[in-house]
Formats: sequence, C-alpha cells, structure tokens
Amino acid sequence: MYQTDMLSISAFSKMSDVTRKTLIYYDRIGLFKPAFVADNGYRYYHRSQLDTIGVIHIFKELGMSLEEIRGHLGKRTPASTLELLRKQEEIIQLQIAKLEQTRQMIIMQAENIELSINVNTSHIQVIWQSRIPLLLSCRVHASKKQFPEYLWDDFQLRLQRENAPIGYPNGIIVKKEDLLKRDGDMVSHMFSRMATHFQEKVYMPEGFYLVSYTRADYGDTDKIYPQIFDYIEKKQYVVLGDAYEEYLQDEVSLQNPEEYLVRIMVHIKEPSNDK
Repeated sequence: MYQTDMLSISAFSKMSDVTRKTLIYYDRIGLFKPAFVADNGYRYYHRSQLDTIGVIHIFKELGMSLEEIRGHLGKRTPASTLELLRKQEEIIQLQIAKLEQTRQMIIMQAENIELSINVNTSHIQVIWQSRIPLLLSCRVHASKKQFPEYLWDDFQLRLQRENAPIGYPNGIIVKKEDLLKRDGDMVSHMFSRMATHFQEKVYMPEGFYLVSYTRADYGDTDKIYPQIFDYIEKKQYVVLGDAYEEYLQDEVSLQNPEEYLVRIMVHIKEPSNDK
C-alpha cells in the first residue's frame, strides 16, 4: 500500500461526498472502517475504499438498513454480492417503471387540461381516432349513480399491477347495446389509456367517433346522452361500438364538481358525405 494512495478523512469525505461525522459513525458501528488509524487517532482511507463507500451509499439509497449492509459486507463473496446486486437491479427496474407511469400520468393530465381550455360544450363533432391501448377493469352492468365499490377495488389492483400511481386518469365505458336502447347510465368497465404489460392487451378501436363535451359531476353524465342520441338520430349515424367517457377537467384542476368537464366519444360508422 503506497502512502500516496492514502487519504485523510477530510480528503476522503470530500471525494466520496460522505460527511466526516458519517464516516466516523460508520467506523464506530463496524460498517466501514478506515484502512489505517495513526497513533494520534487520525483516520486514513485507501483510494480503493471509494468503491466500497459508493456501494454502501447505493444500497442505503435503495432502502437497505445499515445493519443489512454491514451483514452483507461482513461476509461478502462474489456469489452473495452478485445475488444482492441482481435483487437491487429488480428494485431499480420497478422504480423506473413507476416513475415512467407517473411521468405518463402528468403528461396525460397536462394534455387533457390544455385540450379542454377552449372546448365548446355546445358543439358536437365527428373525428377519426386511431387505435388506443387500454387498461380495463372487470366487466359490470351497473348504474353510474350506484357505482359498485368492488369495481373501484378491482381497477385499483389492476393499476397497481401496471405500476401506475394513484390518481392515474381513468374513465368509464357504456356498451353499444345500452346505447342502442338510448340508455347512457349503465357502466360496463372502467378504463385508462395505457399500454399494459401484465394484463390482457385491449384497445379502443380505430375509427370515427362522435365527440361531445359537458359540465357534470362524477356519476351525472347521463344527462348529456339524450342530446347525443337525438343528434345521432338527426344525422342518421350508425352506432358501431361503445361510448368512452373521460374527465378532462376534474378535482385536480377545479374546485367546483359541477364544473368538471367530461368528454364522451361514441364509436360510429363512417358518416356519409351528404350528412
């Protein structure tokens, strides 16, 4: 061991970004000891120990206790270190997945608000929509005003499996068969716009959609459907699939629930040019 490879505790603290107080504490509990202690009590560290203190810092950041880290370092072997690193890699991958879903949630909420700022709630339009991946809940057939608790629980579990954070934007689906009965109150699924990794891949079909907006509190959106049904009948549109309801402005951005803004998209057959 060359003298030039030795660092005082102050120099080592600066290079490792670990405080002197912490280094002294690590020494006292037997977690990380200096390479040499002089007769005057001064601690000196070898440059190679920067690798070890770096690993300690990473393990600590990943939630390992000092006791767990000390236990590993006290009997470390290449095999045990490899096993621990692989476990920590899995934890990091999970954290990355959660952060990515959180990022997607923030982007989606921002885009919804941006889109909704200048929406005209009296205007109904037809748009072309490309296929969108969805996360679906279990199937139900229940009124919006008597929303089943188990549906919420089921959907939250599915969101958790996809590492989605609490509050991820979601909506509900009204099935085609209910739309054909002029019934806009019955829910079949909850959904979120999301590419799934751990559950069946489901999509909102590509095609033409009649799009309408209204101000309504949760569970009170059925009031807009008579207007939608009348418009479909007037224009002689053909309902091809389901209706998808999503809140573009909700409690995240508004204080008054009666001002929440919901978008309803009804899958229809391609309109004729003369309609």
